[in-house]
Amino acid sequence: MPESFLTTPRASSAVRLGALAIGLAAIVLATRTTITSSAWVGRVFPGFVLLDNRVIASVGLANWSGTSVPGLYQSRVIAVNGVAVGSAAEAYARVAVLPPGTPVRYRLDRRGVEREVTVAAQRFTLRDWMLLFGAFLLNGAMYLASGLVAWVLRPRAPVARAFLMAGVTMSLFLLTAMDLYGPASFFRLHVVGETFFPAAVLRFALLFPQTHRFARWRLAGYGLSLAILVLYEAFLYRPSTYSSLLAANMIYLGVAVVFLTARLVWVYWRGGSQLARQRVRVVTLGVLFGPGIPGSILVISALLGGGVAMNTAAFTPFLFALSVAYAIVQHDLLEIDAMVKRGAYYLVLTGAVGSGYVAAVVVFNLILRAGAVTESPAFPVVFTLAVLLLFNPLRTRVQALVDRVFFGTRYDGARVLAALGAQLAATLQRDRIAELVRDCVDDTIPNTGTRLFVAHGGRLAEVGGGATIPPSLARPLGAGRVLTSLDPAELYPAPEAHDAARAAMAALGAEVAVPLRRRDELVGVLTAGPKRSGLFYTAADAEFLRALANSTAIALENAGSYEALAELNLRLEDRVRERTAQLQDANRELAEAYTELKNAETKLVHFEKMASLGRLVAGVAHEINNPVSFIATSVAPLRRRLAQASESEVAAMLREAEDIADIMARGAERTVAIVKDLRSFSRLDEATRKLVDLHEGLEVTLRLLEPRWRDRITIHRDYGTLPLVECDPGQVNQVFMNVLANACDAIAGAGNIWIGTRHDGDEVTVTIRDDGHGIAADVVGRVFDPFFTTKDVGGGTGLGLAISHGIVSAHGGRIEVESAPGAGATFRIVLPAGATAVSLDRAASGNG
Repeated sequence: MPESFLTTPRASSAVRLGALAIGLAAIVLATRTTITSSAWVGRVFPGFVLLDNRVIASVGLANWSGTSVPGLYQSRVIAVNGVAVGSAAEAYARVAVLPPGTPVRYRLDRRGVEREVTVAAQRFTLRDWMLLFGAFLLNGAMYLASGLVAWVLRPRAPVARAFLMAGVTMSLFLLTAMDLYGPASFFRLHVVGETFFPAAVLRFALLFPQTHRFARWRLAGYGLSLAILVLYEAFLYRPSTYSSLLAANMIYLGVAVVFLTARLVWVYWRGGSQLARQRVRVVTLGVLFGPGIPGSILVISALLGGGVAMNTAAFTPFLFALSVAYAIVQHDLLEIDAMVKRGAYYLVLTGAVGSGYVAAVVVFNLILRAGAVTESPAFPVVFTLAVLLLFNPLRTRVQALVDRVFFGTRYDGARVLAALGAQLAATLQRDRIAELVRDCVDDTIPNTGTRLFVAHGGRLAEVGGGATIPPSLARPLGAGRVLTSLDPAELYPAPEAHDAARAAMAALGAEVAVPLRRRDELVGVLTAGPKRSGLFYTAADAEFLRALANSTAIALENAGSYEALAELNLRLEDRVRERTAQLQDANRELAEAYTELKNAETKLVHFEKMASLGRLVAGVAHEINNPVSFIATSVAPLRRRLAQASESEVAAMLREAEDIADIMARGAERTVAIVKDLRSFSRLDEATRKLVDLHEGLEVTLRLLEPRWRDRITIHRDYGTLPLVECDPGQVNQVFMNVLANACDAIAGAGNIWIGTRHDGDEVTVTIRDDGHGIAADVVGRVFDPFFTTKDVGGGTGLGLAISHGIVSAHGGRIEVESAPGAGATFRIVLPAGATAVSLDRAASGNG
């Protein structure tokens, strides 16, 4: 189960240098003893090993010939094959020259009693080295490494220093034991480690798993060890006294180990510290395979006077060292519990597999009488395959058994979470989520009260309650830690933070607090009170609560998203209604503005037409003035002549009156023609659309504009064959009027205007070109903009070409311009030859 832990306080320079010095010294010692012990490989030896004082050491392997000789250990060798020997090296030398398997007679002395035994010589193999010296080297290195790690990581803890002393003495004992049986260079140093190890174990027992009330006397045991050491060094080469001192030291060690075991049991069942209990559970696994079995062997060896081989005790103690180091360094109760649980799983699983193997052997050998099956090389392979096939269901059942028997777990976490997940997925209400979570925890892990806190408004507030999570809890929870009310002070940066956290947990009535995190952010907290069973929360409980917290965090996030979406939807509806009202007001204002704009445009168009009519009226008035003057000036003479006439003059007067009447008739005809052209130009009495001869419109326009071009501008006509074009003749004539009027105005003096028409496919084109002053290139693109004019102020309104552009565009055509300064201007009016579907209502706007 992943956790976040506080960093371990950095050890001081003195501690680190001390650890380095001890480690280097151990490496030097181990290297030396490994080299000297390697010389045993391939040598013929007696089948047992001797100490430097010729005492047979209580060390042996099952395949050694001396192991089967009763009462062999702790006896002193006097003679070999009848020849007296004065040292262990001399005894080894006499055997080394013999072939392996040669029976050798040894004269032995034990406590003043001499006897003779025969032991076959044998060769020392690499396997023997691994089982004997390899075990010493492994355990010696692991004990020292465990002690150094605990000391460096917890330099100020008395229990770490006590464990370091135990590791150093045990390592010294084991590493020098590799050299003990020859050449015995470190025999006296070996005795130092051997005698001080019981005192180190006693000191450790007074401090672990929690401090004993007599812990202040923890150094007293070293006095007894020092006394034994002095006697040891004095009588090291007196075998009978040496064996007695060895027995006494072994009893001392056995008593220390029994005391440690009793303390572990007492603290677990009667102790008040939950951390101490969790430490005991960790060390229990190490004790079973560490000092438990070796301690029993040592006690038996001491009671029998060293008559039992003790080297078998060197294979498992390092497991105890590792478990103790972990228990000292690790202070997180739930993490310790998880480690214990994993160890228990593997222990029970291994035991089950081993029991299965033994049962299979018993069934085949004793019941079925099929010993050949178990002796076959294929039997272990078949058994291994069967274990692999049944491993998963076996592991599941073992885990359930361990959880139920050793940890009191009665629920199936995966099944509970699956059921809760289905319920959480069906609701999007925060209060309902809190109710489901509380009920689930209360039903699964009965406790005094489950609470759910959710982040809201910058604080963690209880759902359905008024409590909040204080900052003293929020900070460690934000780091992802699962907090308990029994967490030790080592998990907090300062004692004040530890006290504040415990007070906050007590105020909430909580024994465990689990963070709810989403994207590395603390979004809530789930707390549970003390269990109704009185037991503490296990790693399985913490793992279940963490998984439940993750599911709850997701459900709360979904609920928050739904609430935000609902709120956003309401706000969106309000915004839509508001925007709809604004759009309606805007549309109404736009319609009013459009109406005003249309009215303004109508007035502007009317103004432009009135301006055009004003210019036309000036010309027409001049044209009509001549014939009217003819008539007016002719009426008075005609009346006088008629009044003065005599009969003789009647004929002459009638001829003169006829001439005057002819003049008056021509003036009247001229007036009628002008009026007709005006009517033809405006088409006031015709429908809006009809088939029109564009040539006629051009000619009418030219006649109306004649006063502006007569006697100074030459009109050049280049008319092609055009079909009748469906259009509004009044509007099209307005276009011709505006373009031709501009052409006349562009020519300051004498000049030319060319008018051409062409029919090309479904289009007809009217081209009007002049040789006036032209239009500048930078403004030619703006000639169709409303109110833009190149004429002097008061010379034009700037609407003529804009209106012309709108009229042509409304007819589905286009108007184009080409010009250059001093080269005149060319306007091309392109109209569709057929009917157009474009509404002419846009013509007045002046826009395409």
